[in-house]
Parts: sequence; C-alpha cells; structure tokens
Amino acid sequence: MRRTYGLAAAVVALAVLTAVKLRAQQDWSPPSREMPEMPASSQLGGGWRGALGGWFRGAGEGLDGIRAVGEEMPRGMDAKPRMVRFMGGSRPVASWTDRNGDGRADLVEVYRGGAVAYQLIDADYDGTANVLRVYDASGALARENRY
Repeated sequence: MRRTYGLAAAVVALAVLTAVKLRAQQDWSPPSREMPEMPASSQLGGGWRGALGGWFRGAGEGLDGIRAVGEEMPRGMDAKPRMVRFMGGSRPVASWTDRNGDGRADLVEVYRGGAVAYQLIDADYDGTANVLRVYDASGALARENRY
C-alpha cells in the first residue's frame, strides 16, 4: 500500500512539473513589439548574444547552446544577412528574416522541438510587430493576435 501511494505521489509530481514546463513554453512573448535588428555577418560567431539575447529568454535553450547561421550572405563582414537561423544542436531555435532588406527582421519564428511554435510579423515593414501567431503541437494555428 505504501508503494502505491509513493508511486502515485511521484506520478502527480511529474505531471505537475510537466504542466508547469509546458505552460512556460506556451507563454513565450517577445521582449518588445519593436522588431530586432539583424546581426551583422561579423557577429554570427557569437557577437549577437549580448545585444540580442533578450529575444531568446524563455525559448527553452541556453544562449551558450545556440549558434547563428546566416543565409543569403551579402558581401562584407559588416553587411547583414537577409535570414539568420539560430540553432540549438541540430534543431532550429529561431529564425529571423529581413524580407525588405532594411536591416531589421520582419519575420521572427520561434521553434519548439523543431517545429514553428510562434511567428512575430511586421506586415507593413515599419519596424514594429503587427501580428503574433501561436501554433499548437500539431502545427495548427491556435491563436493570432493583431496589434
């Protein structure tokens, strides 16, 4: 009988911890509605962490475990890539895309377990987010907030 209570208590404790962790993952929000500036090509080796680290708070991955990979690299070390993928191991943690080439992200995607969980969008390219989309575990749109 004691074993049954001990096992039941352990199962309940595990369920509570899992629920708290899932709730924390579902409640991600950007540090600002102002879209982040794209890191310069010269910052991709790690220089982005100090200036942009706030964007990864609550993303489920420590900053030291994240590396940045630029795509569509323009010429010059201080030039800014049009897309940066932030990777935790072999899985994406986030990606930032500058669709209009102004040096500021227009689309920020945050991933959970390799799938898009959130999208923050600057639809009118004014530097401020207009839309936050939240996706459920199956990849379906769960909610959309317009600002």
